[in-house]
Amino acid sequence: MKSRMLWIGLTVLAVVLIASTAAVAAQQRTGTASRPAAIAGLGGACGALMRDPAALKDMQALRSEHQADMKARLAQYGSDPNSPAARAALTKLRAEHMNDMRALLQSHGIKAGTWSRGSMKGGATPGGMMGGLGSGYGNGMMGSY
Repeated sequence: MKSRMLWIGLTVLAVVLIASTAAVAAQQRTGTASRPAAIAGLGGACGALMRDPAALKDMQALRSEHQADMKARLAQYGSDPNSPAARAALTKLRAEHMNDMRALLQSHGIKAGTWSRGSMKGGATPGGMMGGLGSGYGNGMMGSY
């Protein structure tokens, strides 16, 4: 009798798991079909930028420019990246890139709200809009190097 009840319980559990898996899969197919999964949860300025094909294209060009600037800085100050001159160059690049990003958003009519310096660059957490700390950490919208 115990064996029979165990088999019935396991069968019911298997049926419930299969049905719930099928329901979740069906919901995912219909719920996010119009937007890629990576963009589906983005809101604010980042989400607006990623959903606008023209703005996204411009942002990708800006990202390439940003990466080229960071590579040039690394080539120039790679032997001593913590020297006062290297730090000053990095500060200047960060300000320039942040202003370029603000101008890009404004040119596409995307309201950016109020950004703190840390939230746009990535601050102490990697992956901010500008690509983390600017020293190779994070992978924000502007990428990192």
